Amino acid sequence: MTGPGPKAVVPRLQWSGETDPGVIWPAAPGPGQVWGLFAPAHHFDRQEFDQALIRLKTWGLKVSVPANIFRRARHLAGSDECRLEVMEELMADPAVGGLWAVRGGSGCQRLLPNLASRWAAWPPKPILGFSDLTALHLARLRAAGVIGWHGPMVAALGRAGARLEGASLAALKAALFSQARAGGWGFSPRDVLRPGLARGPLLGGNLCVLIHLLESSWLPEAAGAILLVEEVDEAPFRLDRLLTTLRQSRLWGALGGLVFGRFTRCGSPAAVRALLRETAEAFPGPVLMNAPFGHGRFNRAFPLGALAELSA
Repeated sequence: MTGPGPKAVVPRLQWSGETDPGVIWPAAPGPGQVWGLFAPAHHFDRQEFDQALIRLKTWGLKVSVPANIFRRARHLAGSDECRLEVMEELMADPAVGGLWAVRGGSGCQRLLPNLASRWAAWPPKPILGFSDLTALHLARLRAAGVIGWHGPMVAALGRAGARLEGASLAALKAALFSQARAGGWGFSPRDVLRPGLARGPLLGGNLCVLIHLLESSWLPEAAGAILLVEEVDEAPFRLDRLLTTLRQSRLWGALGGLVFGRFTRCGSPAAVRALLRETAEAFPGPVLMNAPFGHGRFNRAFPLGALAELSA
């Protein structure tokens, strides 16, 4: 009589609140503190913003709205100096417990040289956002070792037809109200592109922004890291170029695991899957796809910089 076979590995990415030495969790907003809204990149639609504020009020969330976030300079929400001043103001205000981005788009990378000397001097308040905010999260993690919350931004909550699925909305509220440090996601066996186990810090965000940071001095140490990437509005040939650049970079050889999020409006699902599978075949560690984050209904908040375990 033979005994039971080996127990199947349940595909999963999970984090327990642990960090590497030198990496810290941001201080959760305390009683009476508010979230400060800032626009470090593109200008935003005022009607969407106003609708989002109405929705936040129903949640009981109190926010601070600096007057200068409504400025415009070309595609940006004000000059570089203006956007930096807003961040400086919110970081210095003891009534503000965290910074939440109104919108991404483009513009955060322009701020990095002038933020380099500020990160370590500022208090470790949480920063919440994604997409173009990838640049801020990774640069702050490199300079000051502070974990950043990769998650939905303010304007999307007021956008007609843009609705987060239930678990993504719950994860956003948890990031805003409780700052829970432990979490994770389960996956289907169909999402396993390459089996294996990995343990390391969570890095990544938007693929295009990450690629533009590869040769900069803003990327954190990546040895053993689990890289999570998503993308939006890139045609298959451009997505292929981004993934090829990633494979040919020095970052690629340092990684311990790879997790693909959602690739929204990047061509047919079949074309995207083929590119992701091709990328996974060249990776030595475990790879999962269809993680619930990206530019769409599925955008669950997660802590960039926290230690995590990937099983596939």
